[in-house]
Amino acid sequence: MNKYIISLSIIIFAIISCNNNSSEAENENSGDLFSNRKITFKKLELFEEGVTYTNSYSITNIGVKFSPPINSIKLSDEEKENIISQTGYGKDLFYTDSIFIDEKVKITCLAAYMKKDETSLDNFINFVKSMKDGNNFTEEYYIINGKKNIQFKINMNNTTYIFFTIFESVNDNYFILNYTFPVSYLEDSMVRIANSLSSVKF
Repeated sequence: MNKYIISLSIIIFAIISCNNNSSEAENENSGDLFSNRKITFKKLELFEEGVTYTNSYSITNIGVKFSPPINSIKLSDEEKENIISQTGYGKDLFYTDSIFIDEKVKITCLAAYMKKDETSLDNFINFVKSMKDGNNFTEEYYIINGKKNIQFKINMNNTTYIFFTIFESVNDNYFILNYTFPVSYLEDSMVRIANSLSSVKF
């Protein structure tokens, strides 16, 4: 397991480095996108018949349940804190509740949340948008299980995809899922991510 923790740390460090060095960083305020009437949130049906969510995980602090990608293993609190302390990833933006890893497909899932206030959503979205570099970035708006959801997909140097998704506030908190996976596992990973997103219940 240690080599996968090291690999995850390297991926996250690379993300942070690209973020810090990006010339495309956007500092303007994004506004409250969830209440922006100019944005159409399309209903997204992700449920795949026959899929059962046997590995449901509860984040009791904000009243959310979800299933990480199938076959994922939850890192211990010590392993999670070790990654955060090494990389500082999201430390000033959100609280990382848990990190999951699928050693075979090399997909990671970070589950986090942040308090809703006047700046938290703007800060988070500006952080994500600062990673964009040319045509490597997509931003989409959906409704999943009755909750509005913003999705960002970023291709990092055509080797790794970063997929951020943030749900509108529940219990005064935004729920965040961050998936990373190799470009070579795009199709398989997106199926697993879709099933994971469809499992989210508030």
